[in-house]
Amino acid sequence: MAGLPMVKEILAQSVKKPVTNLFPAVRLPKSITGFLGSVAEGKAEIVPPVETPPAFRGKIAYDRSACNGCGLCLKVCPAHAIDQVVYPPVTVQVTDAEGNVTEKVKKEKRIRIYVSSCIFCGQCTDICAKNALSLQNEFLLATEDRFAESQIVE
Repeated sequence: MAGLPMVKEILAQSVKKPVTNLFPAVRLPKSITGFLGSVAEGKAEIVPPVETPPAFRGKIAYDRSACNGCGLCLKVCPAHAIDQVVYPPVTVQVTDAEGNVTEKVKKEKRIRIYVSSCIFCGQCTDICAKNALSLQNEFLLATEDRFAESQIVE
């Protein structure tokens, strides 16, 4: 009979109305086309975006050209939201100070950030010596697909 209180709670919860609002369905107009028509006519206005406070920690921006692929951000990320991507080796020609040309095999290392796993702590931006990572003001990141293009920063 240890499970009896649980059964009682399950039955009680199954008939209760949800307490939370379904976002953004509650705030949607009845007709999107009609609403946009009202905006065009000046009868309605679109609410401006929410301003973020100073030093807000939103979605991470990645400057690929500044990154040297050191991997320090991988080591400090507590959520393990950053992977290192190693591209196939490329042969490049290097000219030294005396004009001698030599060929060098170069492996390009970059990172991939999974926004859906990120906890926006900012440790990766703090440790990046090249300032290739920065936290932006973008915060509306919800999606049903955690591997959507908007959820992966490369």
